[in-house]
Amino acid sequence: MHALAYPIGEIFHEAHGLSVALVLPYVLEFNRPAAEALYAELSDVIQPGYRRQSDAADAVAFIAEIEAICRDCGLPGSLSAVGIGEGDLSKLAEDAMKQKDRLLVNNPRELDYDQVRAIYAKALAGASRL
Repeated sequence: MHALAYPIGEIFHEAHGLSVALVLPYVLEFNRPAAEALYAELSDVIQPGYRRQSDAADAVAFIAEIEAICRDCGLPGSLSAVGIGEGDLSKLAEDAMKQKDRLLVNNPRELDYDQVRAIYAKALAGASRL
């Protein structure tokens, strides 16, 4: 998520924390197939009293709770809410891919330009993750 957040900050002068929050749910969802068990472990940590079900359900619940926290904090719900448009997505994706050796290499799933651009596109509209 940091690799995708950096271009938002650099180009649109948004704070890094906000930039991370804008892409966080979408990056988590992209990574879910590779990190489902890890996300499931966090589901009851982030939601005290949460009753574990299955790794799949718990991972979805974890991501949904992250989204709820962002919403409850009053953060913008989409990239468009901070002035980013469809025409900006290619440049954002190009710049995010420059983080390949430093940040993207640590991602649970390998990412290519098209996948990064697709994540930005979902975040642009605040589209449903699932």
